[in-house]
Amino acid sequence: MLTVGIDLGTTTTVIAIMKNGIPQTIPIDSGRKTTPSVVNYSKIENNNEILIGRKALSKMDYAHTVFSIKRNMGSNNKFFEKSPEEISAEILSYVKKIAEQKLEESIESAVITVPAHFSDIQRTATKRAASLAGIKVLRLINEPTSAAIAFGLAEKANGVYAVYDFGGGTFDFSILRLVDGIFQVLATGGDNYLGGDDIDNAILEYNVNQYDIVKITESEKLRAKLLAKTMKEQCNLEKLVEKECVIGGKTYLFRLSSELLWNLSEKYIKKTFKIADQVFSDAKLSHNQIDGVLMVGGMTKMQVVKEAAKDHFKTRIFDNIDPEEVVAFGAAIQADSIVNKNRNTLLIDVVPLTLGIETFGGGVDKIIHRNTPIPTVQTREYTTYSDNQTGIKFHVVQGERALAKDCRSIAKFELKGIPPAVRGTPKVEVRFSVDVNGLLNVSAREKNTGIEQNIVVEPSAGLTEDEMISMLENALKNITQDKERSAYISAKMAAERQISFWESIINDIPEPEQKRVENGIMRLKEYISNDRSESRDILNTINYIDDIVGHFLDEIISKRLSKNPIKIDEVKK
Repeated sequence: MLTVGIDLGTTTTVIAIMKNGIPQTIPIDSGRKTTPSVVNYSKIENNNEILIGRKALSKMDYAHTVFSIKRNMGSNNKFFEKSPEEISAEILSYVKKIAEQKLEESIESAVITVPAHFSDIQRTATKRAASLAGIKVLRLINEPTSAAIAFGLAEKANGVYAVYDFGGGTFDFSILRLVDGIFQVLATGGDNYLGGDDIDNAILEYNVNQYDIVKITESEKLRAKLLAKTMKEQCNLEKLVEKECVIGGKTYLFRLSSELLWNLSEKYIKKTFKIADQVFSDAKLSHNQIDGVLMVGGMTKMQVVKEAAKDHFKTRIFDNIDPEEVVAFGAAIQADSIVNKNRNTLLIDVVPLTLGIETFGGGVDKIIHRNTPIPTVQTREYTTYSDNQTGIKFHVVQGERALAKDCRSIAKFELKGIPPAVRGTPKVEVRFSVDVNGLLNVSAREKNTGIEQNIVVEPSAGLTEDEMISMLENALKNITQDKERSAYISAKMAAERQISFWESIINDIPEPEQKRVENGIMRLKEYISNDRSESRDILNTINYIDDIVGHFLDEIISKRLSKNPIKIDEVKK
């Protein structure tokens, strides 16, 4: 039984294995190192024959062909009545079958790579696809981290390196520290909806607009997009590329020059640099503090990308390993490390976005902060907010904002069966556990009774493009406002607790102080009912009432104890 590494990519899939301590790609599709992640569902000879890879492309039946299915991973979308997991499983089954034939041995398990910013549901969907293909997943690892593992083995290098992973459908950027075979991710960022596909679309759109083509079928569009991709790759070596394209029965001459390629690519390349600079900020590093940038992904073969990266990062660019193979190489190395318990390669990955619980009042208690090394376990203790409360609802959120409504909701569950008691008495321990695959498990347990609720977080949908790009930007842009809102929520909760207490003893306070307390409570209720109130006004009012009540508190307690004295034998019980 063999264990392999698989890079299940948006545009291509690569499978690799370790031989004599060296990672090697297994040629699958027409003897090529890469297999297009493309599936064609055509009815051939009355059978639903499935064509995968280059055979699917050569069929030229784009109306029945699925491209870039990885971008839909974890969604409820259907293609030819199949889920993204099922289509991905077709690709995995294909590469597994051919690899087994070539190696003359069965493949049982694999380390599979995913984009660093894949959500929990997308990671779970990837594992499900592998399971459908008959592959046991030893571990999911982030693509840039996998590339760094391959780089570290090849270079035997120590230092701090960045991984610039620009693929066909996703972009990831990570900064890692490599020390004697230990790989620690310092910070990571990315966009699941940014890749070479966008540049292909831009090339297509430019040429279509040049001829004022209004009507184009989906099949013609896919065919033209593949032509645009070919032109992009050819333009890497030639200054001008011209290709004929048939649309609506007419033949058009599509053109792409080196200068035009840069103009059409520039905004996407600059978008990658914006994400990269945010990761540098998260890692508290500048460009001159790293030892180099490792280029990963098919797009980094383009000269325009390489030159732009050299100019932006102003450091050494490493492109000595094929950027389309390096991720699979790292996965194979990690698979070998796990199976053979090879301690020469230790991977320490991180949580890409903060995970927390919505608190009463709408705030967020941040339990696992972004860039925390994984696997990790964090616990927090909560209690009831009201007397005789028998359940607590938990809302798990993801993001950097102070308010839950501004974060991404990923799960909700309720712990029921808490024995009725005075508020604050029950003790509920909430446990957040992120495993090596980046999947989150949340449990809540009431300590006195042992009742427990457990959930593996599977969000209802993955991040949208706008959410992915803007989450961190919004957190930074609104940091001052978020601090103010967080302070307001804390002050409001404190006020509500105090009001309940003051109202329970107000009749024991003599006049005219009683009237002053009543007026203070009235003013405080107005503050907490108005979301625009300042936290300092609430806190000042709480202190004002506390000063008044404090003069009579000892007397009130003594009076109540005299009416209901505590018996020593009851205390002993």
